[in-house]
Amino acid sequence: MNSKSTYDHAYFDALYALNQGDPWHYEQRWYEQRKRQICKALLPKLHFESAIEIGCSNGMLSQELAPHTGELICLDANTTAIRLAQQRLQDYSHVSFVQGVVPEDLPERKFQLIVLSEVLYYLDQAALEKLTHWLQHALDAEGCILACHWRAPISGFSFTGDDIHDHLNAHLPYKKCSQLQEPDFLIDVWINSPQSVAEQEGLK
Repeated sequence: MNSKSTYDHAYFDALYALNQGDPWHYEQRWYEQRKRQICKALLPKLHFESAIEIGCSNGMLSQELAPHTGELICLDANTTAIRLAQQRLQDYSHVSFVQGVVPEDLPERKFQLIVLSEVLYYLDQAALEKLTHWLQHALDAEGCILACHWRAPISGFSFTGDDIHDHLNAHLPYKKCSQLQEPDFLIDVWINSPQSVAEQEGLK
């Protein structure tokens, strides 16, 4: 996703024309299934009253998040992605869908959970900085941000996953809760709370 002036509709339309709207093989690959399960396991809470997934794609991760949210907004700029996500999550009445781009269409409100999965390296520098400013103010008390990104270079785009996570670590004012570095992807979780998961559960 990118700003309205630079978001490449043709690029993503061509991607979503592949493999019946699943160009990254989210449904078939164990790599993708495993990564989604790891993301869920690293969340510091079992349930979040309000959540937003920025760059929801065809809704595979959204489907995993939905049972653990009281409200979930799925945002993506691509028409096919939103249509497939709506179909996948049609049984969840608390899930809504926004076809929009970052940063202009980010909602002006706070969330308990913000998920950024495989999306931020598609932004340009200006859009990334505006998104970061939004993140600095959009997290509710005791909320969390989860970011997960592929580490290899992506043809045609400037940022790698390492670049994105370095930027977020330098600019987010929240406490780091979890960090996972694998050869292929990175996951970071920040929380807007001084308490660890064990402390929240009364174990410490």
